[in-house]
Formats: sequence, C-alpha cells, structure tokens
Amino acid sequence: MFLKKIACGLLCAAMLLAAGCGGVGTQTGGDKAYLQLTDAVGRQVSLAKKPERVVSLSPSYLSMIEAVGGTVVGRASSKVGKIPESMKSVPEVGMVYNINMEALVGLKPDLVLASKNQHDKFIPMLQSNKINVVEFDTQTFEDVKGTIKTLGDIYGTQDKAQKENELLDKQVAAVTGKLPKEKKRIVIMHATASAVTVEGSHSIAGCVSDILGFENVAAAALKGKSNKTPYSMETLVEQNPEIIFITSMGKPEEIENRLRTDFKNNPAWNSLSAVKAGRVYVLPEKLFLINPGLRYPEAVKFMAQQVYPEVFTNGK
Repeated sequence: MFLKKIACGLLCAAMLLAAGCGGVGTQTGGDKAYLQLTDAVGRQVSLAKKPERVVSLSPSYLSMIEAVGGTVVGRASSKVGKIPESMKSVPEVGMVYNINMEALVGLKPDLVLASKNQHDKFIPMLQSNKINVVEFDTQTFEDVKGTIKTLGDIYGTQDKAQKENELLDKQVAAVTGKLPKEKKRIVIMHATASAVTVEGSHSIAGCVSDILGFENVAAAALKGKSNKTPYSMETLVEQNPEIIFITSMGKPEEIENRLRTDFKNNPAWNSLSAVKAGRVYVLPEKLFLINPGLRYPEAVKFMAQQVYPEVFTNGK
C-alpha cells in the first residue's frame, strides 16, 4: 500500500530509478566504459573512467552527492539552496541561473551535473569544451531517488546510494502511516507577479500531494498539457476544493497583488469551502519550489501537518 502511495500517480510510477536517466550500465565488448547512461533529456553519456573532477551546477544536488560519499571541485551558489558545511569552501562558478563559464571551464571538470531546463543553454558550451554533462530532472520523489541512485553509479558508491534511498522511503512511510484513509480534494496554485496557474503531479507540491493520497481537482485541466496551466475562477468555484495550497516565487507584495487581481477581488473567492474554512496554505519556497533533495520527507511532513495538525502534536 505504501509503495502505491509514493508512486506519485502514474507519471511518477513510470519514472525509471535513474534520476530521469533512461538507463545506466557498463559497456560490453571492445573498450569498456566506466559508466554509460541516458540522462533526463535523452542524451547518451559515456564515461571512460570514474570522474575525479565533478562540478555541480545545482546546489540542490550537493547534499545528495555528500550522502553517497562523493565530492565536487566546483559548485553553483543560490540564495535559497542550502550548501552542506563540508562544501562551503568549494570554489563557486556563479549563481545557479547565471553560471560563470570561464570559472567553470577553468576548473577542468571531467563531469558537470546540470538541471534539465534550468541549464540547457550552457550545454553546447560545455560540449564544445569536450566536458561530459549529465542533466537531472528532480521534481518528484522518484526523480530524487533516481538521482541518488545515479550519483551512486557515478561515484562507485552504490551501497551508500541504496541505503540513502531506503532511509528516504522509511521517513516518508513514517508520515503517511499516521494519516487517516481519506482523499482530501485539493488544488495547488502557483503564483508569480505575472500569472496564477495550477500545478500537477510532476511538480514538487503535486507529487507530495499524491504521496499523501490527496485528489488534485485540477488534474483534468492539466491532462495533456504542461505541468502548469491557467485556471479560471469559474472552474475553481465549480470544483470547490477543500484545501488550497499556494506556491510562489517573487516579492511577496507582487504575489499578493497578482492573487488579488486574479482571484481574491472576485466575490466568488470567499464562497470557496477552503477559504471559508481557513484552509489556504502557502508552501515554503525552500521545500516546494527548489528541489528539496534529501529533505523530500520534510516536504511531505510539512504538507501533512497543514492538513492534519491534530496528527502531528508537538511537531512529531
């Protein structure tokens, strides 16, 4: 039953345990490669030998790298992402969205770990410098566990990776095992200064809600579309969710203005069950917009605590 819960719906269940990588293996016949894999964008990557100079363009990967016993010679910085203490002195290669390519290439990396979509524009430059690149997609829980597995393959520490994934499963089970057997009807709204959309299963908040067994009332609107799509006030009133979760990135006053313009100024907003019951929750950016990595169970617990505060007395 637990395994079904953490599948994050059909989408997450379909994810291979290769961090968005299509497969991992060793070449047979001829010259053997240390590792062959297919990354999150379908790129075939062949590593002739175990990487010795790895650079991570996402601070979110650092805790996972540390957990499997890996090291990096360079890393990106972030105003939000947490840097492990052991890696704070590692040379920086710019901000996560604004990589300093000169500094990166100057470190002479033999492997760069990048994020799908976020770092796509840097890939051609890395390839022109004959630097191996692996892109990860780490939105869902299965994505995160797959990333850990692949990092274990890269660093040759598969046992550590397996133990870390088993620990993550155990931590999530400790939360889901406390919850009542019911399906709360929810919606996840993503607010920016320019628009308000709804989120589906291939988002951190969407996957967490799936893990908790909630029903996303916007699922039909998202079917066959991208993971975020516009959603009208009329449809929201028609679906009338019990709970509304809000994710946002930007200045609070700009987000509030956008929510007020698109929804809160509409009299129908106050007619929603979630609004009348005071069940509108803003999810923290550090857990629900930035890949939480090893903190995924913390994201699961945070959302569960909002919905079932009586189950988690004293924060436990």
